[in-house]
Amino acid sequence: MLIYRFHLPICRKNSTFAVGKFPIMNLPKIHSISKKILVALLGAFLSIFLLFHAAANLLILRNDGGEWYNAFCDFMGTNYVVKMFEIILLGTFLLHIVLSIWLAITNKKARPVGYHKPQRSKTHTGSKLQVWTGILIIACLIAHFMDFYFVKIGLVDGNLNFYEQAREKFQVPHIAISYLIFFVVVWFHMRHGFAAMFQTLGLYNYKYGKAIEIIGIIFATVVCLMFATVVIVTFLQAA
Repeated sequence: MLIYRFHLPICRKNSTFAVGKFPIMNLPKIHSISKKILVALLGAFLSIFLLFHAAANLLILRNDGGEWYNAFCDFMGTNYVVKMFEIILLGTFLLHIVLSIWLAITNKKARPVGYHKPQRSKTHTGSKLQVWTGILIIACLIAHFMDFYFVKIGLVDGNLNFYEQAREKFQVPHIAISYLIFFVVVWFHMRHGFAAMFQTLGLYNYKYGKAIEIIGIIFATVVCLMFATVVIVTFLQAA
């Protein structure tokens, strides 16, 4: 009688068959990379929207009693293409938040023991900064939506003349200061997110890394300065 002996491979710690090294076990890593890429692309889309939003807000500074700004707001509130874009934008924003939180939790579980101080890297510090600035941005946006967007869609009672409403809000000292702090937080989030996006997409390298960081700083500064200029000028006009 023939006896067949089956020899199972021994899973050494560094073996490709060890737990965590088997190809099937690497699927979560692929998913994690996919989520990072999606977060980066969503962040890029939101950054473009912020640039557009900041430029539109400059219409508040026109000396026309809000004619151009209110006409713009009326167009944005009645055009069906824009309404569809708003749904896409809201979905993009929510998905960006959910995936970012998911990644933060996943990374935390994968690294239950914190880094020793000598091991802390610039990337690690920047990632933590993104989480905390992101939380602050969500809190500030809820207040911003209560003042403007929820009024526009009828969820909250308020002045539908957004030119007058913006000027009234920005002329109140504590509201103006709150918005300026909000823009600083957005600046930090965008400044790191810009470079992180290129790094996630594999476009960040030693040769162009410094240039990408400088462009990110310039982009974030331009966007936030446009927002801040409207608040500062409006506040000073009431002083």
